[in-house]
Amino acid sequence: MDGTSGAKAGAQELPLVDLPLEDRVRLAHALIESLAVEASVDLVHIKGYATEPSLYEPDRASTDVDVLVRPAHVDALVRALIGRGWRTVTTFETGSVFHHAMTLWHDQWGYVDVHRAFPGVGIPAEAFFERLWDEHRTLRIAEWPCRVPARRHQALIIVLHAARDPHRGAADVAHLRSVLTPAEWDGLEAAAGIAEAHVSFAAATGHLDDWAAHPEHDVWEVMGRGGTRVELFRARWKASRTAGERAGLLRSLVVVNRDHLRMQLRREPGVADVARELGARAGDVLRAAAGRRGGAAPSTHDAG
Repeated sequence: MDGTSGAKAGAQELPLVDLPLEDRVRLAHALIESLAVEASVDLVHIKGYATEPSLYEPDRASTDVDVLVRPAHVDALVRALIGRGWRTVTTFETGSVFHHAMTLWHDQWGYVDVHRAFPGVGIPAEAFFERLWDEHRTLRIAEWPCRVPARRHQALIIVLHAARDPHRGAADVAHLRSVLTPAEWDGLEAAAGIAEAHVSFAAATGHLDDWAAHPEHDVWEVMGRGGTRVELFRARWKASRTAGERAGLLRSLVVVNRDHLRMQLRREPGVADVARELGARAGDVLRAAAGRRGGAAPSTHDAG
């Protein structure tokens, strides 16, 4: 073994440092930004500590890092993260019903959600990223300069995320209404329009009924109040536009998301676990056919 190999082996054996969660997340932001710059990856940090403090209620805590990446640069960032010890928890296909983000975990730095798109946005992912990138600014997180969206785009991300967060979404939107000036709110609405996020923005701000005839209405209704997986399936079927989308939905009925099952069980799922999950799905369908509510809907958003 040469000296370099020995140094690497020694570094891998260093004990993990027990840091408060907030410090850990802030330092993870800084480290991921450093890795992205080194890999020539364009990204912006979103939500949590990457947001101006006034846009969230006081003492709002964050448990992970969220980044929105230029779609063409996603693979480069994932390679950089894996090279520094992050491991895949969920892929884009298994992370959520929108297939918009993948989650990775590091034993020291915790979770990062890598977004290639953002749910509720109607324009192509590349176009949406470009709009945020054109106006991005720098915010120091853990005393490290991190790239973040402009203030109005930070607010837009909060509102669009609120549309699929039945627990904290309404409070987040109410807080934004209280701190943004009328002119800032008008700018926020304009940004939502440019992003073609009309339905999701309406869902988050209490105007979803204005879009009752839109194919995506039912999806955002289920997202906003929480619902069963049968209700979500029906809503997504109604919103689907192509035969390929409907074929994917049909496959989802018989293919268990092992990544999410692993997260629920906190261990590798076995054959019996998969069988129980399929049985639960069958029970949901039967209860729905009988007019009763089924089980909880699968994850509709990233881990953050």
